[in-house]
Amino acid sequence: MPSATSPLQSTEIASVVRPAADAVTLKLKTYFPFKAGQSIAIVLPGDSKPRYYSLCSAPSENDHLAITIKTEPGHALAQIIPKLNVGDQVQIQGPLGKFSLPEHAEGQLIFIAGGSGVTPFRSMLKELDSQSSRLTRWLFHSVKQPADLFFRDEFTAWTQMDPAFHYVPTVTQGQDADWSFDTGRIGGELLRKHLTSLDGHFFLCGPRPFVKDMELLLTDTLKIHPDHIRREQW
Repeated sequence: MPSATSPLQSTEIASVVRPAADAVTLKLKTYFPFKAGQSIAIVLPGDSKPRYYSLCSAPSENDHLAITIKTEPGHALAQIIPKLNVGDQVQIQGPLGKFSLPEHAEGQLIFIAGGSGVTPFRSMLKELDSQSSRLTRWLFHSVKQPADLFFRDEFTAWTQMDPAFHYVPTVTQGQDADWSFDTGRIGGELLRKHLTSLDGHFFLCGPRPFVKDMELLLTDTLKIHPDHIRREQW
């Protein structure tokens, strides 16, 4: 829920990037302090309802805020998103939410995302990179098809620059003929395939059924202590 201490403020769209046919990344001409993983409310042109999205920009990128919005056919925003342009006025409120990195993390950090749930993880991972973190970081990202892998090029580049960062994309359907990565849903077999240890902190983000399934997998099957699991869902 919005905080009474953070009123709506107006800002402009600085850039519009379309990572997929049904998605858009908006960079906004404003900044306020926040923790990586937090969200904002935004009111878009032609839509009077505040919508809530995780920030995909990092606190260290302190000249703008950015969000990525994915729509579904028939959704109220499906007709609005394609019409957004640089210079459009929007209203935002934030920061919101408590989803964030632990202050004193030990061991490895394991991020598990379903679909557009990867957006706050881009913020967290970018922030860790800006801090020159030496912690081992894993990002498991499950999507229907490769086109849904937001920030794929950036994550791939990070793996080449930082041996402590590992990117594991997996698709459940519609993989390209040259797809050489994992396929299927994230499960115990996939995690054990890549992780030599389950020590550390786990972060889950995605649709509610996905997060529920992942949490059960971690606690019931892999015996991860609940105190080592943080989640964000919708």
